[in-house]
Amino acid sequence: MRDHRFVIIPLLLLLLPIASGRALAQAPPYAAPGAPPKRGVGDRNERRLFQRFVEDAAVSTGGWVEMQYTYDNLADGSRHFLGPNVAFKIVNDVEGGVRFGWVDVNPDTGSNQSGLSDVDLYAKYRFPGGRSRTAVGALVKLPSADETKGLGTGRKDVEMFAAWRADLEAVSITANAGIRFNGEPAAPLPSTDNSFLLGGAILLPASPRLTFVIEATFETERIEGASDDARLTLGFQARNRKGHGGFRGGVAVPLSDGAPDYQVIAGAFLTY
Repeated sequence: MRDHRFVIIPLLLLLLPIASGRALAQAPPYAAPGAPPKRGVGDRNERRLFQRFVEDAAVSTGGWVEMQYTYDNLADGSRHFLGPNVAFKIVNDVEGGVRFGWVDVNPDTGSNQSGLSDVDLYAKYRFPGGRSRTAVGALVKLPSADETKGLGTGRKDVEMFAAWRADLEAVSITANAGIRFNGEPAAPLPSTDNSFLLGGAILLPASPRLTFVIEATFETERIEGASDDARLTLGFQARNRKGHGGFRGGVAVPLSDGAPDYQVIAGAFLTY
């Protein structure tokens, strides 16, 4: 197993003091008794995770449209992905969404392959509550990617998940778990296993426009004989001055052999 502790620990030690310092600097002054409550550091529903954007108890109050790029540096090559990530309010506390894009796979041996990715459709419901909320949902992967090019399995996958989020004064804490039923591909592609997902994150609002994200995720192997995928993602989300969009980016480092050597994530989003 690859050991990235000497990278992860310094990054965490650098990120936490910066975020804590900015949060303290942005803390509002003490309010007089009877004064109307002030909003904290913005709408936490629009402060989203990277790896588990879907499997989170945050629900869009209107809509989220993002153009996202990811680069995976793999043990046997590399992978580029570019496409939209869309979430929208169906009714109060119910969010639906879709994500898809163009994928380009560059193996160390063999020819490069590119084409349309699979399409993810999802919906989730968030139960009523206060600062602590729970949500349940489901995701369906439609097999639109070309399995003959190695871009997908050619089979439908179904995922069910539950998520929890607590939006506290200075931090948001999230947790999620799920099960994914991975469709069995046709030969000569390798057989698949159903996989289990776990994740957790801390979101540190450094200001009304800037949030730092520390996210850990784990998923058991989807393919027989492969390794579990565990990774740590460190990122940020910055909103523009008008508050209706912004940019976000992150870097994921592996905690197991089944994860990419590293992953870069960049996106530009618009909320409405």
